[in-house]
Amino acid sequence: MKKFTILFIAVMLVFKAFSQTTQEEYNYITKGYAIQISSGLDMKKGYSFGILGQWEFNTNNTIVKCEFKSLMRDGQKTPCAIMMIVTYKGTWSNGNVTEYVCIPTKDAPTEIWQLTMNYVNGTNQAFLLKGLVWGLIKFCSEESKGITLVGF
Repeated sequence: MKKFTILFIAVMLVFKAFSQTTQEEYNYITKGYAIQISSGLDMKKGYSFGILGQWEFNTNNTIVKCEFKSLMRDGQKTPCAIMMIVTYKGTWSNGNVTEYVCIPTKDAPTEIWQLTMNYVNGTNQAFLLKGLVWGLIKFCSEESKGITLVGF
C-alpha cells in the first residue's frame, strides 16, 4: 500500500508539472506564433490550438477584435496556456496591428506570470488595454455559462 501511495503521489506531481506554462510556451505565444503565421510555417510540433472564442467592438472608428485560443500539448486534455490575440483595424492604427498575450495556467511559475504583468504594465496604449479588458470580460462571461453556485 505504501508503494502505491508513493507511486500515486509521483504520478500526480508529474501531471501537475506538465500542466504549467513553460518559458518556451510563453515565448511561442508572444513571439513565435506571429513568425509562424507570417512565414506560413507549420504548427509547433507536439502542440495544437483550440478555439475558445472571439469578440469585437468598435471604438473611435477602430475595430478591436479579441480572440482566445487554448494551447494544448498533444495527448493532454487541459491547456498549457491561453493565447489572447488582440487586433486593431481602423483610423487609430493606420492599418492592422496585432498583439499576442500569453495567459499562463494558474499554477505556472511566478516568473511566467511576471512576464505577462510586465507586458501589461509596459503598455500605455489605451486601445490595447481596452481590448484586453473587453476581451477578458466577454471571455469570462462565456466561460461562466453553466456554472452553478453552491451555498448562496
